[in-house]
Amino acid sequence: MSNTTRRLQFAVLGTALTSPILAHATPASDALQALMAQDWVSRSVSLKDLGITNPVVLDQADNRQAFFLPVPKGVAISDAQIELKGQFIKGEEQPATLRLAVDGQPRVAERVNRAEGDLSRTLAVDSGKHASGFVNFSLDWSSPVSEDFCAPPRATANVLTLSPQTRLSYRYSMSALGSLAEAWSSLPGEPVILVAGGALERNSFDSAWRLGVALERSARRAQVRALPQVGDSVSLAGIEVPAALAKVPAFAALTGQASHTLASPAELGALLLLDAPAIRADLAIADSALVAQLNGALDALAQQLQDDQPALAALAQWRKQKASLAAGALPSQQLQLLSLGRQALVAVAADAGAKAAGVFDANWRNVLVSREAQVKEVGDALRNDHGHLRLSALGGNFGTFDVVSRGEWTATFPLSAVSSNGRMPGELNLDLAAAPGASPTPPVASVIWNNVLLNAAQLDADGSPERLKARIPGYALGVTNTVQVRFQRQPSSPNCAEIPQAYPVNVLPSSYLSSADAEPDGTFIGLLPLLAGKPQVIVDQAVLQTPVANLGKLIRLASAASLSPVNAELVLADGKAEVAPSRPFLAVDVQLPGAKPLLGVAELQRLQAQGNQQLALDLQGPQGLGTLSVVDSSGQHGVLWNSLGNPAMVPQVPFLLTQGNAVVIGEQGPLTWVDTTDPELNLAGTPFHQWRKQLVWALPTLSGVVLLLVLLGVVARRLRLKHKGK
Repeated sequence: MSNTTRRLQFAVLGTALTSPILAHATPASDALQALMAQDWVSRSVSLKDLGITNPVVLDQADNRQAFFLPVPKGVAISDAQIELKGQFIKGEEQPATLRLAVDGQPRVAERVNRAEGDLSRTLAVDSGKHASGFVNFSLDWSSPVSEDFCAPPRATANVLTLSPQTRLSYRYSMSALGSLAEAWSSLPGEPVILVAGGALERNSFDSAWRLGVALERSARRAQVRALPQVGDSVSLAGIEVPAALAKVPAFAALTGQASHTLASPAELGALLLLDAPAIRADLAIADSALVAQLNGALDALAQQLQDDQPALAALAQWRKQKASLAAGALPSQQLQLLSLGRQALVAVAADAGAKAAGVFDANWRNVLVSREAQVKEVGDALRNDHGHLRLSALGGNFGTFDVVSRGEWTATFPLSAVSSNGRMPGELNLDLAAAPGASPTPPVASVIWNNVLLNAAQLDADGSPERLKARIPGYALGVTNTVQVRFQRQPSSPNCAEIPQAYPVNVLPSSYLSSADAEPDGTFIGLLPLLAGKPQVIVDQAVLQTPVANLGKLIRLASAASLSPVNAELVLADGKAEVAPSRPFLAVDVQLPGAKPLLGVAELQRLQAQGNQQLALDLQGPQGLGTLSVVDSSGQHGVLWNSLGNPAMVPQVPFLLTQGNAVVIGEQGPLTWVDTTDPELNLAGTPFHQWRKQLVWALPTLSGVVLLLVLLGVVARRLRLKHKGK
């Protein structure tokens, strides 16, 4: 017998003798071991989750659309596939061409002869790691509309529509996540923040809303979930209780029901082991209250397993491997990658919300390559002294590309990437270059921000850099922003003797975005830079008693106001007493001295609009709404929220305060915008330059008036002297 074989036998024997679970297994312990072995996490992301809520319609003769679908960066994925949803209509006689590719690899290439049809199909995605953090899905839909290659393009009757329900599905092993950075990149489109059940401490509430805003600024939709408590009703959809555990009272209570009202802490412990949807989370505020509730539930379940020692040992092993969140409250200012059931989650100390929001910013999150970190300090974002930000830092490809008649350069980024330190986007400075073409007509470059045309110009097209500037109006800003530079050329083919050729163009990496100072003008836009600086968040202290709904509402409102989750100060108001703000503010359902909102709520039931001299509206009936208005209080500018009807209403759709000075909000977002400001102040330029624009003519006019008065005084003096001389 070889030494290797002998060592293997001793190892197997030693394991059997030292592990009571393996030596004396019972059906219950085997079932618990099977639950512990379940390690796969499934994820799915649709175009709708990425903000593409309307169908993508391709109706040109030549269409190419690329989508970048996020996956965990550097984490191996498996069983990945893209489920394509859509349809097409072919009205042209000639066949259309459909090509589909995943990560540059062709998956489908076919001619389409049918008059109409369903586009639904499944495209395989390579397993393994994606270093970029994205799966690139591209779709080409071509429709020849003329046999002459030089004929001018015309509208085509071939139309392809891609549904927002097109989605990427994949799974990965929870054990594959080895760092905080990987855990953050693996977050779903609607990550869940877990907090303790019942009332929250101030620090925990403060950290939860800051973490939620940080998620929103990363183009995710934060959800807050409290750990269920005895007496709470929970959904049991998708839960399967192993037969070997059905004799345990806590598991037996969860068998064969669609929902269940928790009757004991042990039943909560059973839910944790079964990975019930009611306890799944992606992040957690790991305070002492949450840890105590988790341990109380698992301890109660252990009591029901006292007569089955192998099962009790298996539960202890499960707690060590799958419930590290319950090991203890995190030390001050710490972040850790922990586990709860099948989920690996980012745990944040109760006092680390502001620091976590700062370090999970796009500038720093990729350096979190360890499983834990202690954040000593997070300050303002790093910027140069001139307030310039290179577009190369925001994404986009800065290589050359060829254009026959039309081509586009695109970069997409969240507003948080370009707004910091109390400043907002002010002006685009684009360095463009284009090679000369065969046509004497110069190419045209157009600058578009969120489908708003900012500027356009004809280029010299001599291959040298050309500067194109474009002011960014406040109404063009969005939660997610897309900048496009559209190049258009006039193809040349005299007498159809030549095939029109493509010539290169380039958006140069020296292009940059300059920020603008805050200059409040009575509008939401004018306040955004102030709220992005060091504002106050003022809420009633009663929110600590019912935190889930109030956190959801505060996260959505703070995100809409571009409020800084790092530098903001949380202020708890004392009941109905007035609170005087000392800095720019976002106030939620509190009384402010001297505040006169344009849209208000009376007695929690009546919507009122204040006119110049009298009420413009006093309406009772609508419920579950809220109003936001620009107000002044104690010499500070801010935004005031008043609930109408149900104070627990949470807007489900993200939005940004980009117009007017008051708005009515419902669950589906803004319902009615009100703007009583002077439109003359918003004809051109950004809102942060409007008063400067007025001074452009005001100062010369004032100087002219002063000069005229001086001249009149000199003339009058000479006349008086002349009169005396006589």
